[in-house]
Amino acid sequence: MNIASKNKPVQTIFNQIKRGNIVLTHKLQRREGAWNKQQKSLLVDSLLRGYAVNPTYTVIEANVHSVIDGVQRFSTLVGFMNDEFSLSKNLQPVKIGNDSYEIAGKKFSKLDDPVKDELSSAQIQVYEITEYTDKDIREMFRRLNSGKPLNTVQKMTPDMSDELCAAVSSIIEHPFFEKVLTGAQLKSSVDMAIALEVLMLSEMSNEYDFGSFSRTDREKFIQYYNDKVNADKNSIIIQSLDKLDGAFDEDVKIPKTSISMIIYGMYRILKDNKSTEKYIAAVKDFLENYDSNEAYIKFTKEGTSHAENVKGRLDYFRNMVKNI
Repeated sequence: MNIASKNKPVQTIFNQIKRGNIVLTHKLQRREGAWNKQQKSLLVDSLLRGYAVNPTYTVIEANVHSVIDGVQRFSTLVGFMNDEFSLSKNLQPVKIGNDSYEIAGKKFSKLDDPVKDELSSAQIQVYEITEYTDKDIREMFRRLNSGKPLNTVQKMTPDMSDELCAAVSSIIEHPFFEKVLTGAQLKSSVDMAIALEVLMLSEMSNEYDFGSFSRTDREKFIQYYNDKVNADKNSIIIQSLDKLDGAFDEDVKIPKTSISMIIYGMYRILKDNKSTEKYIAAVKDFLENYDSNEAYIKFTKEGTSHAENVKGRLDYFRNMVKNI
């Protein structure tokens, strides 16, 4: 693995992202938009004051730089320079040369020209990585983020094989998740957790019992499934998402604890060559009467990842599929 360090002006980074030379999507990175307004404002403020900013890391393939650490910094700069948000109102004036300039509460277009120039010329250290393996990148990602507040699912990504990473990525890229999850849930990688749950359910057999959706059992599944990824199963999961995506409107509300079960139910319907129309009708009826469904809701309260509650929800959907 070769690593080269370069200092790049913010304007150069902005231009390269606009042209597609730098991309902010990589299977090991969190989605854009995880920072709040104060965090974004402090990044801009730090660059204007000449404070040190953490370096970013990209991997290069076919002349495209994919960011593996620094998505929030880069997306913040692009968003600010596109006037997508204003800076916090509690920021102090910045001094450039002999003059002071107000920046609090301002969007990029409203900054004084010297301030715009200062930000555009501010430099960020970028480590560019070539001649790497995916294993190298996963291990480096683990070490880079050892002190960052990644959630439980995000911390599991480096343990996944190349094949499992690709399988999970192909699932979470489906537009169905943007329809059924909130922006906050997407930022927290709830879609990745659901993808793992669906894979765990689809692998269930007489020889394999996934146990529960606890952290320990998810980790066990990753180790078990790393070299057993089944492309055919993954294809059926994607087909299941296609069917569900076409069946529901943008404003559909599905409880988070039931999404993986609904996807798995459609997976079984397709596997067993049953009626997708009847299954969709059953799911819509389930959602319409959810609040009064005590037989199911009792498995969605405390300890939703525990084996008893997961299998209670699973049995409900198994019976739904069986009756179609």
